[in-house]
Amino acid sequence: MTDTQISSFIRDCVVFEDDTENGLDFDTFYGLYISWCVLGRKIPIPDSAFKTALQLEGFRPIKENGRRIYPGMSMVGAAARDYVVNSVPLWSESETSVPVLSDIAEEPVPSIA
Repeated sequence: MTDTQISSFIRDCVVFEDDTENGLDFDTFYGLYISWCVLGRKIPIPDSAFKTALQLEGFRPIKENGRRIYPGMSMVGAAARDYVVNSVPLWSESETSVPVLSDIAEEPVPSIA
């Protein structure tokens, strides 16, 4: 059997667990794949081809709350770290700036007598 790009990715980045409550949703799975491609300087396939490749590898998602979940899977390795670090939303300046006076609830100021 020849080793495909997808099978190499799965071998490098995914562990299988018996706990079926855990899993990867399709967007996370594909994002992990993109990180793996970037780190390995590989050209990624489009998400529709990725979905087909997963099916050819025998992976079948389940529907959960309108999302496709691949149960029993967790991400590992350098691509997982890269995906997590680069998936954290950036703070906007307004979230990190000092509160404006109008944002602070008015409380009576004690008088000094």
